[in-house]
Amino acid sequence: MSNGYDLKDIAEHYSKKTDSEIIHTATENAAGLRPGVMEIIEKEIKKRNLNPNILEGVKAQNKEYSLEEINELSLILRNLPCPLCGSRTTKLNGTIMHTVKSFILFSYHRKEPIIACPDCLDKKNQQSIISTALLGWWGIPDGILKTPVYIYNNIKAKKENKIRESNEALLSFTLQNVGKIETYKDDPEKLKLIIKYVKK
Repeated sequence: MSNGYDLKDIAEHYSKKTDSEIIHTATENAAGLRPGVMEIIEKEIKKRNLNPNILEGVKAQNKEYSLEEINELSLILRNLPCPLCGSRTTKLNGTIMHTVKSFILFSYHRKEPIIACPDCLDKKNQQSIISTALLGWWGIPDGILKTPVYIYNNIKAKKENKIRESNEALLSFTLQNVGKIETYKDDPEKLKLIIKYVKK
């Protein structure tokens, strides 16, 4: 027993995980690993002959990044084709779609990050403005309170869509997905899946 946990038990636990579970843990859920666990994951990756870059995802989630480093990683995403229209003519950026839909007794609201070309980002923000303006007001009290705020947030987000550098939404998305980006930074097809827009 060491520090309140047994590394042998942890190693056995990871040995029972599927390859996809190991990859998911290594690229998305490895922040704050206890001492020794990173080595266990590394052994599993080698034992299973998985892509050795997966270990970079583990390291990335346990590293402090400077703004310059996050900006540099965001440029990898900016050079991909737009996941919505396929265009490669302009660099990608990020936005947050703020949407409220109300159903009298309750309101449903979400903040949804999207990475795409500036024109597609504008369209998505505009869709959220229209949807929220038409369907957001009817819930009490959340709909009445959140609708004007979410409309304003979409208008504000649109102003960031066409700036020349990586905007705050893209930098935030990059930091949140740093494990996957570090793992697949040399694999454009996998990177496309990271930024793929899936309508919720």
